[in-house]
Amino acid sequence: MSYVVLVDSSSDIPLDLATEKGISVVPMPVSIGNATYLEGINIFPQTFYPNFNSMDELPKTSQPNPATLKDKYEEILASDKEVIAIHLSSGLSSTYTTAQLVRETCSRPEMVHVIDSLGASFGYGLLALLTSEKIKVINNWPDLESEILKLREKMRYVFTLDTLEYLVKGGRVSKTAGFIGGLLDVKPILHITTDGRIEPFAKVRSRKGAIRKLVDVMQEEISDPEQQIIGISHSACIEDAQILAEEIKYRIPVKDILISQIGCVVGSHTGPGTLALFYQR
Repeated sequence: MSYVVLVDSSSDIPLDLATEKGISVVPMPVSIGNATYLEGINIFPQTFYPNFNSMDELPKTSQPNPATLKDKYEEILASDKEVIAIHLSSGLSSTYTTAQLVRETCSRPEMVHVIDSLGASFGYGLLALLTSEKIKVINNWPDLESEILKLREKMRYVFTLDTLEYLVKGGRVSKTAGFIGGLLDVKPILHITTDGRIEPFAKVRSRKGAIRKLVDVMQEEISDPEQQIIGISHSACIEDAQILAEEIKYRIPVKDILISQIGCVVGSHTGPGTLALFYQR
């Protein structure tokens, strides 16, 4: 029996890379005003971010439609393969809980394995990519699950924002943290905790300082960098992503660096100017 890895679009895996690795992607909804779109189907970062600051209210996001999830699961089951469904952190979304419920309604629930990524954006995407490599060499679920959970435990998510405004409005960080950040004009460094929630991590005085801090943290924590593919994701700040990549190459001997755009789902909560770094500690 073989496996297919499935993710939701908040994993921010570039479509061509997902296709190359055989990873199935479920689109997540983004609502702007009275209109609802599906990420990667009829809404894309290229048009989303240029219009972000002119929107009357922040975009809203929701979990994938349960019927869509089930259809995706059943499509894989129909090919006589097992599903490894890795979903957006339960600390940020109800998608994982819904996926567990959907699993029970499938024709062969014992062949649908639902994993809480405890992450978001391309760090969660890296977890899925690493899983897609594991299924090439491990062909039983208990061993695969053990390996996936080990990878998940090591995965590190650190990022910086232009402003805390959007995370505060979305209830992802406290108003106090947002007020202090705005008052002092600091550039916040945040991270995703081991239980999949966003918390402040550090603060610096400038964007350049934030980029240096991201690399400092990684340099202190990373394990076996020569063996690691590092992930960077950004929302409408490709130049900063490239500067971050060059700083990493200069200071740390990593195997490779992949750069991804932060999609419309994650970007609805962080806004333009977000720069994130993902690696294994």
